[in-house]
Amino acid sequence: MSKTLPEIGQPKYISIKQASTLTGLHANTIRTYIRLGKLKAVRIGARVIKIEQTELENLFTPYVGGEFGVWSNN
Repeated sequence: MSKTLPEIGQPKYISIKQASTLTGLHANTIRTYIRLGKLKAVRIGARVIKIEQTELENLFTPYVGGEFGVWSNN
């Protein structure tokens, strides 16, 4: 009988291509975010890079009206 970690609480990892599809960002943009440290990723083997899904969700912050960058009529 082999022991495995329970599924509850295990992080879900996705590929750069999946992250690109989910966010609508180009795969090269995802790679750039990883390189700049804006997005944490893990390397599995020599070529496979995976991103924890919660990291991807944390990349985006909700917009609240009235923050910087909002046009005003002064």
